Amino acid sequence: MKTYLKPQQYSDEVLVQGIIKNNDVKLFKILYDRYFPFVYGQCLSYFKNTEDAEDSSQDIFFKLYLKLDSFKFQSKFFTWMYRFVHNHCINYKRAFRYKMLENKMINPEDLCAQLPRYNYENFESDNFKFNKLKSAILLLPIKEQQMVLFKHYGQGTVKELAERHNCSESAVKMRLKRLKKKISTLYQALEMKVI
Repeated sequence: MKTYLKPQQYSDEVLVQGIIKNNDVKLFKILYDRYFPFVYGQCLSYFKNTEDAEDSSQDIFFKLYLKLDSFKFQSKFFTWMYRFVHNHCINYKRAFRYKMLENKMINPEDLCAQLPRYNYENFESDNFKFNKLKSAILLLPIKEQQMVLFKHYGQGTVKELAERHNCSESAVKMRLKRLKKKISTLYQALEMKVI
């Protein structure tokens, strides 16, 4: 007499194959139930508070579902997932310093104080000037905003930016140099009310 396994008894790899092949949400729910306590525990060890651990755990499973087809079955699923969780938590912590900036909630006064290398000696400490600098930066594409703000406002390092953008440190320095000129040009255009 042949015995059949229930889906809950499938190995991780069989579940992943089924999810990828059939886009089966029910099978993913089994994987979720199986590993949520582990993922949540890992996130809690990184963030030390339940709210960030919960948010990050949900985010991890959402991304896992979208990226399951990148699992090549060359290792155990658990090993692959463990690296995925670790990398997510590291990146989340790095991004935490400028999360608010991604929503364009910039304090222009703090921003100007953190941009001493931008050679903006003419900036007076009045709100009008600060708001123009803020406006100039907000005219940049979001990725360029994030790079400038992470470096100067979030006090990130060139090395962190290189890792985040998957490029060399010299490439980051070159981008920041170009962005410095771009912001300066935008600021001057705002000064002349061209924009």
